[in-house]
Amino acid sequence: MSGALAAAVTARAQAASGDLDGARRALDDARNLAERLDGAEAADTWFGYPEQKHHVHLSQAYTLLGDTGSAYQAQEDALALTDSPSVMVRALLAVDTAACLHVDGDPSGAAEMASGVWERLPATYREGLIRSRAETLHRQLTGRPYALLGEALAS
Repeated sequence: MSGALAAAVTARAQAASGDLDGARRALDDARNLAERLDGAEAADTWFGYPEQKHHVHLSQAYTLLGDTGSAYQAQEDALALTDSPSVMVRALLAVDTAACLHVDGDPSGAAEMASGVWERLPATYREGLIRSRAETLHRQLTGRPYALLGEALAS
């Protein structure tokens, strides 16, 4: 379990720092290790690494790599694993989707999606990872999309 989680976190960190080859190797490791988890190792507990969490990590890593096809697939896979994903899971995946829209050449769609997600979030969820990812997207935008997401983040 810890190896799969460590590989997924490493992939995200390497993608964020621009080490694309290292991130892809770590993604391969994360996928290979996660495929071998079972029972308590894959349980949705403090000590497990459930499949949904794995796909959320993959979504972020692929998003940071600019591999939107793989990111969208990871987002779909994560959402398909439960009838009612948590507020945090839905928000993280939606901000990743918004970042993918930006990479795919739709900054207005990206800003609209991220702003909508942000505005629907309860205040208690507007810090930490969600804020960090939304602010990262905000810094990448320009013009009206930048202003739109900035207004949402200021609310």
